[in-house]
Amino acid sequence: MKKEVLIKIEHGIFTRGFSDEKCIQCGKCLAGCQYGNFTSKQAGEIVKKIRVMPQWYPELSFCIRCGKCDHRCPVGAHPSYLMRECLEHKRQAEIKTPSSMAYSINGLGVEGWGANFFKDAYKGLGTVDKRILRNWATPKKNKDILWIGCTDRMMPRAVEESHALRNIAKFGGPDDCCGVWAIQAGLFDEGYRIANRFVNRILENHFERLVVGCGHCQKVLTSIMPETLGVKVPFPVISIYDYFLDMIEKGSVRITKPVNMDAAISDPCFGYENGADYLNAVRRLATAIGMSISEMPHNRENALCCGYGGLHTDGKIANVVRAALIKRKDMAASGKKHIISYCPGCHLVNHYFQPGYKSHYLLENVLLALGDNVTKPFSTFYRRLAYPHMAWNLLSVSKSALL
Repeated sequence: MKKEVLIKIEHGIFTRGFSDEKCIQCGKCLAGCQYGNFTSKQAGEIVKKIRVMPQWYPELSFCIRCGKCDHRCPVGAHPSYLMRECLEHKRQAEIKTPSSMAYSINGLGVEGWGANFFKDAYKGLGTVDKRILRNWATPKKNKDILWIGCTDRMMPRAVEESHALRNIAKFGGPDDCCGVWAIQAGLFDEGYRIANRFVNRILENHFERLVVGCGHCQKVLTSIMPETLGVKVPFPVISIYDYFLDMIEKGSVRITKPVNMDAAISDPCFGYENGADYLNAVRRLATAIGMSISEMPHNRENALCCGYGGLHTDGKIANVVRAALIKRKDMAASGKKHIISYCPGCHLVNHYFQPGYKSHYLLENVLLALGDNVTKPFSTFYRRLAYPHMAWNLLSVSKSALL
């Protein structure tokens, strides 16, 4: 596959996502929001105000850019883009990006940005794991390439040592990122540049099909790029869960250790945006490996954020906790103590912020069911927080995160 510059960056592309001419100012986009508390009248007044002058208003402090307002809009005006545009005004008015927010965004190391959470996590890896990441960062030639996102790189051994994944080449270097969290934070220009590098890094490989481990990355490739940037990537994209399901159904791998578990499945923010086939494949796969699954009260187009999205309004951990508490109500209503997450970020947040519930990462459960050993699961990640470099950097951004 020939390497080429796929995207030419233009300032403000994302602001054109909102269809002002369609909006009827009904307020349904905000009135049904799980993170706001507005009457229909109040919601309509807010929408009218921000349409006239898109900028940051205190009334928008609840917004975590989950995108679900798009699904409540009866006329397809895409109000989530208007919310992002307002947040961009907030970022532009700041002297500098809040340090706690900057610390959570990967992909800007080549532009001179300082330490970030992901790079610190990679730095804390052992010798074997670091060797794996160096190998993954090198372009490959293979029929299928597995793109491994920022979070899955933090615990790389399960994927690298998987017998089920032995025939697929793995790719993704420490500073490679799809740009989704910069975009979510209103740092659009930075997000464009990260996304540009993301695609061109993929095009350094020679392959026929891209298998994507991270749903956020898949959303960038299959939704944000064609629908917002006007660019269709020149290769087919499928999720790692479709890849596993296809192997199981064709008999190329066998389930040797069924996962006997009764659990509620928790859809992440990107689930519905990746399409019905994506959502259904996740459920079919969970069932295929032996799980008995039920739906959370809010799933699919109404899925609730795990909480992490709350960090990217102003970098405050309080917003993460607030959103996580809303998710916790959903967990309680599900009646299940076991929760299945297929987003690695959701799994980490649910594991550490939801005491009393047991979070399970679907990728790890699939590998276990297929007979692989997961010697270092995500649940052991907390040990990294005590490493001196990470503890120091977390302490350095704590004032920004807490005050």
